[in-house]
Amino acid sequence: MFELEKFTLRIDPSSVYFFRFILEGYDNMYLLSTVDPDAGLVEVRAVKGSVKDLLLVLKSLKTSIGLNRMDSRADPRIMEQLMNRD
Repeated sequence: MFELEKFTLRIDPSSVYFFRFILEGYDNMYLLSTVDPDAGLVEVRAVKGSVKDLLLVLKSLKTSIGLNRMDSRADPRIMEQLMNRD
């Protein structure tokens, strides 16, 4: 059994299905659950060791899925890394 890390993120509610579709392309590395569909609050579970790759995916999709919107319920570890300019 794989160990999973869990992250809560807030994205644009209209992007939830698109984001799920993208993550499903990474066979069994990520799972997406919708926590609050009206607020765009989602939970991503990542196989331990794949978080670095998840960050690359999130950085590339940040603007298109509205991930640049801060929310107190969003995971601070992920958001801090996403908000840093490279």
